[in-house]
Amino acid sequence: MIYGVTFDLWLTLIGELDGGSQSLDRNLLRSELTQKKLLQYNEDISLGTIKKCFKATATKINSQHNLGIDMNYFDRVGQALSLMSPGIINRIGMDAVKDIGILIDSAFLEIPPYVYDDSIPVLKEIKNLGFKIGLISNTGLTSPETYKQWFISENILDYFSAITFSNEKCLAKPAKRIFLETLQVMNVKTNNCMHIGDNLLTDILGANQTGMVTTWISGLDDRDPIVSPDYSISQLSEFPDIVRKWKEKSLI
Repeated sequence: MIYGVTFDLWLTLIGELDGGSQSLDRNLLRSELTQKKLLQYNEDISLGTIKKCFKATATKINSQHNLGIDMNYFDRVGQALSLMSPGIINRIGMDAVKDIGILIDSAFLEIPPYVYDDSIPVLKEIKNLGFKIGLISNTGLTSPETYKQWFISENILDYFSAITFSNEKCLAKPAKRIFLETLQVMNVKTNNCMHIGDNLLTDILGANQTGMVTTWISGLDDRDPIVSPDYSISQLSEFPDIVRKWKEKSLI
């Protein structure tokens, strides 16, 4: 019998080094690079407007994720640019949009998040227990290719037998399909797979409605409970013990 575990990414395996200002620095760099590139196309847009539109795009992304939807990375970049100046895509063309998307990705690599101290030891232990490991991530303004490039640099890519990004599939958690398609790649049945994440809606409710077992990392989502996870932990280091107990219970 094949068992699997799927992980959420942000606030489960990775986060901002300083709890927030690093993300602000990345967003500033992203905005500065975009402004400089747009000037090459005679599009003079203030830095404040660019920052504001990136923030509005991030808000829209989160709202759509909660509905289980997303869009292709470069289409999302185009959406952000259109907020900055209506009709800009027709004026600068899609090649320019792609160039700006590459610059936005470069800001992520220059000011990256960090892998939590417990993440690699936990991934290693889960793998040593014989579990297949998957990753299901709702993503913002960073391309799947750039995430994978960064995963390689952080030595975590090879732990995953399946990686699903919302802006690659144009699906987002909590949609059932994004979980089911990941499990299909892993060749693991829903009742033989556990999902772990911090978000009660996108992670716990999403996985729960597919028939997966769920573990919630508490303390980060303070909304009223909308679903009861099968297990709850306060830090990632507790997770391997949960996995062992669950597997032993399922074999009885």
